[in-house]
Amino acid sequence: MSKATRSLDAPTLELLAKGSPVLLLSADAKGRPHATYSWAIALNDKRLRIGVDRGGHTSANWQRSGLAAIQIVGQGGRNLLIDGRARQLAPALQCEAAMEPWELAIQSVLDQSWPGVATSSLRYRWPRERAAAMRRFEKGLYRELLGIGGARR
Repeated sequence: MSKATRSLDAPTLELLAKGSPVLLLSADAKGRPHATYSWAIALNDKRLRIGVDRGGHTSANWQRSGLAAIQIVGQGGRNLLIDGRARQLAPALQCEAAMEPWELAIQSVLDQSWPGVATSSLRYRWPRERAAAMRRFEKGLYRELLGIGGARR
């Protein structure tokens, strides 16, 4: 069942305000699709902040076209395709020099769930010896994404 809106609803905003793993989607200059895993956090119902691999395909594709999409897979029972215009906020994140901060101005939120069907959540499972450090990294990433350019608006 697909239903599109122009902003995040209250339960999705509450979920994404804490940060979430996401799939980043883009298309190259020839229109070929590209997907990669990352993290996003909501500033408000119309804007997301996203960590993008520095110098990667997604960064190049978003820089070229400004067209961006992310997919929420199973988080809080949601399956959403969110698209809009993306802009790079800085050349690198301090918490992770291999990532860039981006902001997505939401144009459309498409609910891709099917009634009565549940999907598994996209989540990262770290090896035991790296789990604590990676959870600290994720928390630091979300804090930094929120702090770029001031507080939430």
